[in-house]
Amino acid sequence: MSIPGKILAVFNVLAALAAFIYFMPTDWGTRQIWAYAYYRHELILDGLPLDKDDKDTEGHLLVDKMSENTQKQIFQGAGTPPVKTQMEEIERVRTDLNSPGQDDRLKDILADMAPTGSERDEIKAKLPDNAVALIFKGVDAAKDPAAMRSAIAHVLFNYYSNEDKEKRTDDVQKRLPVIVGLKEYTREVNQEADALLAMAARVRRAMQRDLAAFEARYPQLIHDIQILAEKIEDSKKQLEVQEQLTKSHNGLVMKRNQDMTELKKLIFEARDATKKAMKTLADEEKLNFQAEANVGKRAKENLDLESEIRRREHVEK
Repeated sequence: MSIPGKILAVFNVLAALAAFIYFMPTDWGTRQIWAYAYYRHELILDGLPLDKDDKDTEGHLLVDKMSENTQKQIFQGAGTPPVKTQMEEIERVRTDLNSPGQDDRLKDILADMAPTGSERDEIKAKLPDNAVALIFKGVDAAKDPAAMRSAIAHVLFNYYSNEDKEKRTDDVQKRLPVIVGLKEYTREVNQEADALLAMAARVRRAMQRDLAAFEARYPQLIHDIQILAEKIEDSKKQLEVQEQLTKSHNGLVMKRNQDMTELKKLIFEARDATKKAMKTLADEEKLNFQAEANVGKRAKENLDLESEIRRREHVEK
């Protein structure tokens, strides 16, 4: 190779090295952003690490990957206190349930965790002595991570569902998906729904059996109930008729009251007119009496004048 060719080759190597050094920080920053976004995505789906010894596929401890800032972010709006592992939350719940005065709450949690309706009824009737141990039995007996995750989700789901009404907030309801992850949360919700459907079917079958037994044991009573039901229907119809008559009578009474009010008004007006007429008649009679008195006075005066005239005529003769 000629000297110019060697010089050009050296320049090409130097240019490539400079470009690598220039773009390396940018690529590294982009890789870190993508790696953190993938880590947060895994947290949403899988939840917190099971315990402090839980490792990823490369053998790194998962708790070491969670910074305090990340912990604050994922628990924002998800209740307090924030935890780093699922077992840390389990131990917090265990401590809370071991505190005094939790019998009613333990009974509700155990009853909701029961897989069958009969077991639920037994727990509701009497709380077992080892209630706390029974609640965490699945967690303590889990042999593999999948079984432990399922058992933890089952305990926490029923624990949060039976939170004290005074302490129950929207933050508590959001806490479970943050801790166990959306995958396990969805699986647990589906299992709870299946259990409720099975219990509902059991209740419906029991109701049907009770109904059939009642009908077989009390046929006469059922017949009497049917007759009473028919009488009740007839009474309802008669009541409707009477209510219609009552409405009609009330309308007539109201009309008569209005007529009476108008009649009283006319009577009062007639009384006032009569009083005025009587007063006018009394005034006229008084005037007539005065006129008659004046006529009598004038007649007497005339008689006196006639007597005086006759007397004077007699004297002149």
